Amino acid sequence: MGGNLSSSTNDIISSSLISSQLIHRHTLSTCYDAIFDVSLSSTSNSILLSDDGRLRLFHIDVENNGQLIETTTSTNKVLTHEQIHDIAWSTLLERFLVLTSKRLTTYDHENNLVDLDLGLEKNSPPFWRMTCWSSHLIVNLGLGTSIRYHKLLSSASTAIPLIQTYTRSSLGYTNSDLLSLVSLSPQLILAINVELTNNRHVIDLFSIADENNFQRLKRIHTYEPCALDIIASLRDYTWLCKSHWPSDDCLCMIESDGEVKKLDLHEQNGYILNLRLLANRSHLVIIRTASKLPKEVDVNELNGIDQSEEEEQETKQGRRRQIVGKLPGNLLLEIYKVPNLVR
Repeated sequence: MGGNLSSSTNDIISSSLISSQLIHRHTLSTCYDAIFDVSLSSTSNSILLSDDGRLRLFHIDVENNGQLIETTTSTNKVLTHEQIHDIAWSTLLERFLVLTSKRLTTYDHENNLVDLDLGLEKNSPPFWRMTCWSSHLIVNLGLGTSIRYHKLLSSASTAIPLIQTYTRSSLGYTNSDLLSLVSLSPQLILAINVELTNNRHVIDLFSIADENNFQRLKRIHTYEPCALDIIASLRDYTWLCKSHWPSDDCLCMIESDGEVKKLDLHEQNGYILNLRLLANRSHLVIIRTASKLPKEVDVNELNGIDQSEEEEQETKQGRRRQIVGKLPGNLLLEIYKVPNLVR
């Protein structure tokens, strides 16, 4: 993959994350929603999250022991008829992007949603997840039915040109493979979580430097300690990942050579659902459950989860997996102080 980190640098990163100290905890309203991102800006440290369907913007006061200051001006749900599927910070636009099943918007400084020109065509699968870096935007539709590569323009434009569309088969998958989470690094390496037909979970890495040809670089098999989901790029050929729900809680780092290293944070009471590092890596932001998860229940018992027609048909045919139901109690938003060795 060219330009890989040395093992000593990887050791510094992992040891610093392990040494992170919890400095602030905030209880969220929701008991199932863990969608958020942080601003990768040198001028502000912000978190935008979906809390029970309501967008909430927080400022992290790093000078005051990581205290959270909410700057959301409205207590109403911004989207009443759409489910928020993803939130991502755009380093080009210097704004948060909010993806629903039907559209892409930006979240402006006045807490308004501004639609971008990325509508769904008739009979298209719904938007599922996204990732972006600089002008590069990757959007996953229908759990991998198609992967779209767009280019973001200046903040004054709402247009988002489509560069290329990839199907599962064009990326080397079968139509039964499910592509879920995606993460893009500054080196334009795209990490994709894949659930193969045999229920095995892998992480595939692609180079997207060539706009017209995504090049598969590596497949990460994570048999031990459990299957992993990608959650964040560490921005230097490494990724943070967590155990696949509902396995035992496990936070790991995928190193530049593909090695998976387990990271044992001090706080292990709940289950990590999502995690981000601030721009200067001074703080770690985690959303977790307050306690371990209950046993698995049928997918139909889940609250707040939309299904496409394709997914509903898979459920009827028994194709869908059993997944965890209601989470135990409300979720926790936690801020950790990271030793300066990782920066």
